[in-house]
Amino acid sequence: MNSEEKQSLIKAVNEASPEGLRQFIINQAQFDPTFFRDVTAQFGDLDTDAELVQTKKLIQSTVRKNKSYGFIDYQGCIVVCNVLDDVINKYMLRFRQGHYHHAMNGLLLVVEAAGKMLSDADSSSGALTDTLDRVFGSMKNLSTNIAPEILESQKEIVIKDVVRVFKRKLFSGWPEERYKVLYNVLPLVTVKSAKSMQTASRAVIKAANEGYDTVQSEIYDKILHARILIQLGQKSEAEKFMEENKNIPQIREVEIQNSLINKNYSRAEELCLEASKQDQGWRRIWEQYLIKIYDATDQQQKQEGVLETRLFANYPDAYEPLKKLREQDGSWEGQYSKFLEQAAKKLTPENYAFILAKEREFAKLIKVVMQHPELTETYSKDLYASYPDIVNKLYYQNVVVNEKHPGRQAYRRMGRRIKNYASFGSRETAAKWIDRLIAEYPSRPALAEELNKVRQKL
Repeated sequence: MNSEEKQSLIKAVNEASPEGLRQFIINQAQFDPTFFRDVTAQFGDLDTDAELVQTKKLIQSTVRKNKSYGFIDYQGCIVVCNVLDDVINKYMLRFRQGHYHHAMNGLLLVVEAAGKMLSDADSSSGALTDTLDRVFGSMKNLSTNIAPEILESQKEIVIKDVVRVFKRKLFSGWPEERYKVLYNVLPLVTVKSAKSMQTASRAVIKAANEGYDTVQSEIYDKILHARILIQLGQKSEAEKFMEENKNIPQIREVEIQNSLINKNYSRAEELCLEASKQDQGWRRIWEQYLIKIYDATDQQQKQEGVLETRLFANYPDAYEPLKKLREQDGSWEGQYSKFLEQAAKKLTPENYAFILAKEREFAKLIKVVMQHPELTETYSKDLYASYPDIVNKLYYQNVVVNEKHPGRQAYRRMGRRIKNYASFGSRETAAKWIDRLIAEYPSRPALAEELNKVRQKL
């Protein structure tokens, strides 16, 4: 609903009589089951058991329709995740209506369904990852907001249901997702429920498959213990435990995060710098935290230093923030030439070309592309206006006819690439390429068929 529609709705409701609204709600609820449940949830008694049963049936039915031979394909995964996202929205509405425990149970239905799909679905679209992120984020949001509102005994009831899902075998082989089930309800943890969480965690580790699953579960168990101590306010115990286990990068990260929350920036910096020297594998993570620390403490020079180190270690995401900082302190123009020289020496051709394109250094960029033909398709659009003849030659040689295995799929790709060229280059040249290819390969009717489709659209 856009703002204009919202204002129109508000005007209509304000002008309606109470009796008119009452009759409308009653009539609408008789024919719209979803609206009926929303109204009763907001103003009456919601049958939570019936709604959970109905939600479970909806999820099961959707999964069943999109599963074939025990597997959910690419498109089916998207369909199921769309339904799960709707379920998340519904139970977050129940949360806002005050049905806290019911809302959490609804979210747990999504966690269970998505957890099963980790092993039984083609999740390459990213839909499943997005759904899991959404449901875990919703659990954290719900837990954080209701923690001050409910009694300890009520918190323990909610945690009991969460622990039940945490222990499910469906998470075997997926320890990170399993432990997120607990991490995102920690705002509700009590001394009693902490024991039940840790007992369940030890049982999971004992039952885990030897190898990766066990090793990772043991690490996540330590993270759980550290975060429980922090959540319960057991500061000295938490600090002692994290200090003893800080050689585990994930535990060090928990301590850094806790230091940032408490604005203990010097301790967070110390932990990051110490780890940067010891653990190169996690260096990128520590650099990201250092950037946050120096930004929060207004240490711009140090922040620039970390960003420059990060950039020249071939992480181009550091380029824009580094440039912005240097523009702010007025040093960008004076250091620009030296910066490009360093970039040429230290960066991969791909990352160097990325910066040249951003800076519109086309004279330098064309040389890089000529030396590295694999970059032709990426930068031809940027370079065409300045070097049309060179781009035409490079694009035809390195993009259009760069198919090693002829076939209809290859001809379609060839056609799409010619069409892409025509969008920024010369349509006349694109048409000539098509005519040339058809003439060169008269025995390939599929090539002519696919390229002629493109020619008609030029």
